[in-house]
Amino acid sequence: AGGAVRLVRDYDPSLPEIDGDPDRLTQALWNLVRNALDAQATDIRLRTRAEHNALIGDRPHRLALRVDIEDNGRGVPQDLAERIFLPLVSGRAEGTGLGLTLAQQVTREHHGALSFRSQAGATVFTLLLPVE
Repeated sequence: AGGAVRLVRDYDPSLPEIDGDPDRLTQALWNLVRNALDAQATDIRLRTRAEHNALIGDRPHRLALRVDIEDNGRGVPQDLAERIFLPLVSGRAEGTGLGLTLAQQVTREHHGALSFRSQAGATVFTLLLPVE
């Protein structure tokens, strides 16, 4: 995206390491960032935090890593919101509809959860990964 996008990194350096595949997790995060770029975001914030007493699915975890990818793009179209993680569902004519599906699959492989909240100008995808 060149200089057209402002990327803000807000990392918590005190977070413990998690057990996982760094290449797969990097790909999942890159897919989420790429979606923000495709939504014409000009500001993207990557934030990591510790989430205490997190509920992932129906399982409680004492500690989880929370990664938020926030952007100010167009948002998730309302008609796609319930299907956004399904394969071949895309809000762009040239989109493959595989980026979010892959991100969710990688998250599940790591026993985590991927969710989002969105409106035009304010979308946040949240990745929760258990630390234990």
